[in-house]
Amino acid sequence: MMKNMALAGNGMKKLILAVLLLCLVIGQIQVEAKSCCPSTTARNIYNTCRITGTSRPTCAKLSGCKIISGDKCKPPNDHLTLDPDTVNVLNFCKLGCASSVCNNINAALGNEEANDAVESCDQACSSFCNVHVGAATVVA
Repeated sequence: MMKNMALAGNGMKKLILAVLLLCLVIGQIQVEAKSCCPSTTARNIYNTCRITGTSRPTCAKLSGCKIISGDKCKPPNDHLTLDPDTVNVLNFCKLGCASSVCNNINAALGNEEANDAVESCDQACSSFCNVHVGAATVVA
């Protein structure tokens, strides 16, 4: 009988541990917010900014996008996704992702923190253009 009680106590410990872990996981789940942008250029700026690890509110402020909790963007901020047209992607990279996006970060922060952010931004622009230009070359 003592052995059965020990097993029952062991099972109860496992149940309590499972419930605690479940509560921790559920606590981590957040409602996904969406960003709504007024143009494809603003969308590109927002996405490049986010790749660097910058927060959503900061990237939205820099790009002119808005963060919403719903799932529908309303005009004029209804450019929810990147334009898949490869010509636009190539033009964006040719015009200089780094200068158009990273200069905004530098102007907005304007301090020591900006140097690290701009360096990360440059790397993100390089990755963005390499991936999209490579994909466009394969498609063409």
